[in-house]
Amino acid sequence: MMDSVTELNFINMNTEPLSIEDFDRLKKELEGIKAFLPEHLMGPFWNWCNQIRGRNQNQPCSCKTSARHWGACVEELRKFVRERSE
Repeated sequence: MMDSVTELNFINMNTEPLSIEDFDRLKKELEGIKAFLPEHLMGPFWNWCNQIRGRNQNQPCSCKTSARHWGACVEELRKFVRERSE
């Protein structure tokens, strides 16, 4: 049985490199994403992708020609959440 400090440390390791708050927000926001990524989420999603990737890539525009970048970002975030929620 884990004590509360050990449990909290495990949760932090499980969500790294995101904070627990960012992870919870990401998980909540992803639930509403189907085929369309709202513009107000593009900045946070791209920043989370950069944190997960461990590198800082410039954010693509929101036009159709960048759809593959956004699709890859959302899939990467979904995978990250799925792996850490098991």
